[in-house]
Amino acid sequence: MLFTTRTRGAFTLIELLVVIAIIAILIGLLLPAVQKVREAAARMSCQNNLKQIGLGLHNFHDANERLPHGGTQSPASGYGHSWWLLILPHLEQDNTFRQLDLKGTTSAHTGLVYSGTNQANGTLLAGKGQPMLFCPASPLPRFVLVGSIAGSTAGVASPTYTGIAGGIGHSTALNRDAETYAHSGIGITSRGGMLASHESHKFLDATDGTSNTMVVAEQSDFCRNAAKAPFDCRSDFGHSYAMGPGPAGENRHWNVTSVRYAINNKTWENKGVGDTYYGQNRPIQSVHSSGANVLLADGSVRLLTDATPLQTLYNLANRDDGNVVNF
Repeated sequence: MLFTTRTRGAFTLIELLVVIAIIAILIGLLLPAVQKVREAAARMSCQNNLKQIGLGLHNFHDANERLPHGGTQSPASGYGHSWWLLILPHLEQDNTFRQLDLKGTTSAHTGLVYSGTNQANGTLLAGKGQPMLFCPASPLPRFVLVGSIAGSTAGVASPTYTGIAGGIGHSTALNRDAETYAHSGIGITSRGGMLASHESHKFLDATDGTSNTMVVAEQSDFCRNAAKAPFDCRSDFGHSYAMGPGPAGENRHWNVTSVRYAINNKTWENKGVGDTYYGQNRPIQSVHSSGANVLLADGSVRLLTDATPLQTLYNLANRDDGNVVNF
């Protein structure tokens, strides 16, 4: 008996095109899922950063029976330093903290660290930046003052989180929208929060409840003007996480914000945001699609959505306004 064998020929062009089309469809279906997983992972990492910052603040409170000042003027009457520097020992940076000049010994300034100011602190902090200072998804530069630090080509860390000085609805609110001098604070400033400059508060001062009071919030994206051009709208104003206030009458506050605008309102032209140098109402905003992360005084972290009502946001920013918070 004779047997014949049949050999399979090569794929035809049409078959190849069909296979390629199927692969393209599968990739198209898979990419959004992968993107969502990455976004969720970045958001969770960002929340973990805030939890570590919250732990540092709580440890500071345990050791000192109060939170750090939101900003402290230099004892030598120059520009001072931020709350960030004061909690360094509780962020596993005790060695760095011990070497800092926070008394104004080497310069009248303590947190102003570029060349010609407190060069000792600038050189010490140059190139150092704990991962917890930065949201991993943020497109913002991690270091500022690059090339301006004496004896170093590195810059100083610029965090993607800021302290909450208060909300504009508080009784301490001061309206400086009409200020014309660029080197004064412009916008509405508040001292109703837990991290206001020149003030130090206990958790007991949060009479609205520690679970209803924000302490730190995210600023991890660019703001944009009407032409869609990006602008860095973090509350350190390019001066780094070290920077703190001068005399109280200047109403210039670094590394804290007075809450005025809705979550993820990134409009650069808003009063107190894009004003030359020192707008005091830079928004809580993020690169996350659904909202921005905030640290509450009880140590918990919440994602506040873009739809959070402004009044709720003000209530969360103030420690003692007596208003009921629903979020």
